[in-house]
Amino acid sequence: MTVPGQGKVDTVFVEDFESGRLAAWPDGVDPTRQRVVTDPGSAQSGSRYLAVTYVASGDGGWLTRFFMPGYDSLYVSYYVRFPPAWRGATKLIALYGSRADDQWSALGKAGICPNGTDFFATWLIVEATGDPGPMRFYTYYPAMAREPDAVTCWGRYGDGTETYVPPLTLDRGVWHHVELWVKLNTPGQGNGSQTFWLDGVRRGSWSGLTFRSSTILRLNAVQLTFNRGASGGPATQELDVDNLVVTTRRPMN
Repeated sequence: MTVPGQGKVDTVFVEDFESGRLAAWPDGVDPTRQRVVTDPGSAQSGSRYLAVTYVASGDGGWLTRFFMPGYDSLYVSYYVRFPPAWRGATKLIALYGSRADDQWSALGKAGICPNGTDFFATWLIVEATGDPGPMRFYTYYPAMAREPDAVTCWGRYGDGTETYVPPLTLDRGVWHHVELWVKLNTPGQGNGSQTFWLDGVRRGSWSGLTFRSSTILRLNAVQLTFNRGASGGPATQELDVDNLVVTTRRPMN
């Protein structure tokens, strides 16, 4: 697909769950928490969608797809639905930056501060201040704020330059279209950016980012992340997902 004036948009990955299986995800599949449901009346389109069970005091796991060696720009679009009884927060979707010679270098790095050559990662999350709360970025990058011990990092802090445009909340019981586009910086320059859209409207943007100091880091994984945080949640809940598409840039309609 080529967009006039915008360059070529390459499709990297498509998952509509119509196969009825999760074979396209090499990491994280857990049949006790993730299942493909056949119900044309409930799917966002087609006849099937992914239903994820968050266990009480726990979470729904994750699904990761790798794109090695990686890209300097990736855009992901998908649909998510919170059930009417949903309570609290969750991570939603992530784009990971691992080393081009190690697809795992960005995974399992909670609390670790990136150094510019080991990893970066960014999620969209919904906060615990609502059911669900507002959406925002949750990002690991070299200049991120440290915790008081000066060695621990959590992605909950921005740098004050990110912009959010309310409303940022997702209604329960309906499908919402979520989009995230990350563009990496040129090493030595702070020209990286990330943007998200909710139901076609730009709601979050953050520019001037430095994700990396070397081209050894690239965008090379997408992850559906079903994580409510260290304490989990008080009850079993379900989240629905459909029609995920990853391309090299956001298509212009």
